[in-house]
Amino acid sequence: MRASWNASRKSRVPKPVVVKGASIPAPVGGWDAISPLANMKPDRAVQLDNWFPQPGWVELRNGFVRHANTGTQAPVETVAAYEGASSESLFAVSDGTIFDITTVVATSVTGLINSRFQHTNFATTGGNFLYMVNGADDPQYYNGTSWLVAAITGLDGSGFVTVTPHKNRLWFAQNNSTDAAYLDIDSIQGTATAFPVGGNWSLGGYLMQIASWSLDAGDGPDDYLAFISSRGQVSVYKGIDPDTDFTLVGTYLMGTPIGRRCVTKVGADVAVICVDGLVPLSKALIYERAAVQSVTLTQNILHAMNEAAINYKDNFGWQVISYPKGTRAILNVPVTENTEQQQFVMNTITGAWCRFTGMNGSCWERYQDRIFFGGNDGTVYEADKSGTDFGRTLTADFMTAYNYYGQRGNQKRWMMCRPQLTTDQQANPGLAFNVDFQTNAAISVSSTAAAVESLWDTALWDVGTWAGDVVNQSIWRSVTGLGYCASIRMQVSVESPSGGSEWGSGKWGSAIWGTANGAEITLRVNSFDLTMESGAQV
Repeated sequence: MRASWNASRKSRVPKPVVVKGASIPAPVGGWDAISPLANMKPDRAVQLDNWFPQPGWVELRNGFVRHANTGTQAPVETVAAYEGASSESLFAVSDGTIFDITTVVATSVTGLINSRFQHTNFATTGGNFLYMVNGADDPQYYNGTSWLVAAITGLDGSGFVTVTPHKNRLWFAQNNSTDAAYLDIDSIQGTATAFPVGGNWSLGGYLMQIASWSLDAGDGPDDYLAFISSRGQVSVYKGIDPDTDFTLVGTYLMGTPIGRRCVTKVGADVAVICVDGLVPLSKALIYERAAVQSVTLTQNILHAMNEAAINYKDNFGWQVISYPKGTRAILNVPVTENTEQQQFVMNTITGAWCRFTGMNGSCWERYQDRIFFGGNDGTVYEADKSGTDFGRTLTADFMTAYNYYGQRGNQKRWMMCRPQLTTDQQANPGLAFNVDFQTNAAISVSSTAAAVESLWDTALWDVGTWAGDVVNQSIWRSVTGLGYCASIRMQVSVESPSGGSEWGSGKWGSAIWGTANGAEITLRVNSFDLTMESGAQV
């Protein structure tokens, strides 16, 4: 009996606490707004703002610089690039005026009813043209030298609100109508002919957009023309000549499209912004509406996309654009029309998502492999350009997935964390451990940091110069956290030097930024090492 009691007593003696080490990857899997918090993949992020997920690391997004100021103080609602055979130009539309902003700002067209143009480049035997329509003014086109008004007969050209090239012919959606319209082959003006499509739609509505859709990424006999209604019905036609051989392939149902700029080419496919997310047209036409959310490009951020669609779908500014140089697809989300916008950004290599904030642009355009956006103050900015946001603070923040570190039932105390960074300067990012699905842990800051002009969180970037050697940095930092699972939060803030219009004498440590086009900053997060004590299982 005594031996048995001693054995039982000995078995209840607690084991000594042992400090353990662990390592987790940076959230290269991107922003996750679909998975349960308690079962999210360790390479995902609950929040990923102004950090871009690359295949091997996450990196601080580049900033933006001012490209041109139209002087209107009104929102720039269209930025359009002309891509001719021997020349290229960039234009902005603000306050009813088209400005040439290629090199210096010059007024091209005035007196327009609105500035919300849809546009395309179109080549004919007569030359290359930038063609623009807005549903209120007569179609405008640029021939490489000057702007002209397209002479349209047969229909009222001022009602053309979208323009789509298809098989050497321009197609238009007419404003508040179920009729499309088209011109003769190889023509930018002349007689326009109506093409009714509303008879295919049982849900009513009007023609929202037209998309040219290819099955082989080229221009051939298997190209289709898709007419998208405002209620989400899509009628697909095949053929070359709408007068003779156009035939209806079928009418399909998808989510309600959002905005006139709701379509973009993605390889051979067409992506459509709708209330279900960013949907490839090829998927929308073969899946039932209830199942299509599982195959959207925005699947990983489903809840965030649905919330944005519900809250902001009526705001002008929705647009999706590809940016191959940056391996990005950018989905512009207008939080407050002509005031605040954010971007849901996908890495086109990995499919990982993040969110960009602070770049308030109502429209986007790609020009010479660069990316531009129209600001809400009459200014056009070039993004992905400098180390800071022009005259503003760039704040980057992420929270990793909540991680149980292989011991779901054990309480843990986290003590130290070491970010594995690649940077061109000594960095002191703010860190916090949010435990058990909380989000309010205080950000820790280096106690030796001084508060001067250009800060990371509130920590000085020492006194070294920027644009130095890129090195790996790993420094242990004290952290505090007690719970069963934890999410690592990392935050930095990069402030532009005083003044905003020019960097002037603004300093990073002791290095002077001499021009408005400040050098880009290298800051990559590769992984995290940490130490923790693990208690008894509860």
